[in-house]
Parts: sequence; C-alpha cells; structure tokens
Amino acid sequence: MVYIQGLAEQTRIFLFALGFGFLLGILYDVFRTIRLIISDSRIFVLIMDLLYFSVCAFLTFCFLLVMDSGKIRLYVALGEMLGWLIYYFSFGAIAMKLTNAAVSFFRRMISALFKPLKRIFGRIIRKMGKISEKSKKIIRKSDKKTKFSLQKHKSIVYNLNSYIKNSVFGNKGNG
Repeated sequence: MVYIQGLAEQTRIFLFALGFGFLLGILYDVFRTIRLIISDSRIFVLIMDLLYFSVCAFLTFCFLLVMDSGKIRLYVALGEMLGWLIYYFSFGAIAMKLTNAAVSFFRRMISALFKPLKRIFGRIIRKMGKISEKSKKIIRKSDKKTKFSLQKHKSIVYNLNSYIKNSVFGNKGNG
C-alpha cells in the first residue's frame, strides 16, 4: 500500500475528477429538464436541487472510494468543480437552449392535443352543473312537500301525540 501518491497518480485522479465533474454537469441538465417539464414552483425546485445534491454527494463518495481508496483530497473536489463549470459554461449553455426549446415545443404540442378534449370536458362539466342545479331545486321542492304531507296525517307518531293532547285537553290545534 502506497501512503504517498506520486504526481502522476494525483494528475490521473485530477483528470478523472474533471471528467466526473463534467458528468455531474450533464446530470444537472437531466434534473433541470425534469424540473422544467413537471413544475416551476419554488418548492419543487428546492426538492429537485436537494435531490441533485444528495445524488452528487453519493456519487462523489463512490468516486472517491474507487479512485483514491476513499481519501478526500482538495484537488479531487477542485477537479470536480472545474469539470462541472467547464460543462456548464460550454456544453451546458447549448443544452440549456435546446432543452428550453424542446420543453416549450413539448408543452405546445400537448396543449394542442388536449385543447379539443378540454373544450369537450368543459361543456360536459357545464351541463353537469346545470343538471345538478335543477336537481337541487327538485329535491328542495320534494323535501318541502314531504314535510307538509307528513304533518297532515294524524296517525303518524309525532302527529298522534299532539292530536291526543289537543283532543283530551280541549285545545283546538291544527293537528
């Protein structure tokens, strides 16, 4: 086991860290595209960023285990950061423009496909609303009629009590 790395080994690990940082930049664009497709809300952006940082931390841990036996070195972190920045400001800028165009095209296509369905379901919902309003009116009328018809009959339990009380005590009620 070698305790002191030579300059060639450090350079090799640094170059791998540059490449790994570049790959983490590509992963960032994947997360960014998913975020653009699903939602732009701040909470969702926060959740996606936390997920991205967690995945990057785990992948960096695995990278350090494989490349440098788990030893944390400053040049590895700098190499990853530099590789990420190289990607972000070169290919990432191009990828950002392409994904924005693709997502906007995708949204327009989905909107165009679902526009007829939206109109149809809107009409159905409006019809259902009118039907439910008519149903409410009918139910209210029948409810009033039911209460009135129940009060007419003297043989019903709650009317029978008032009928007996009125006939025994001589009160002339409407029972």
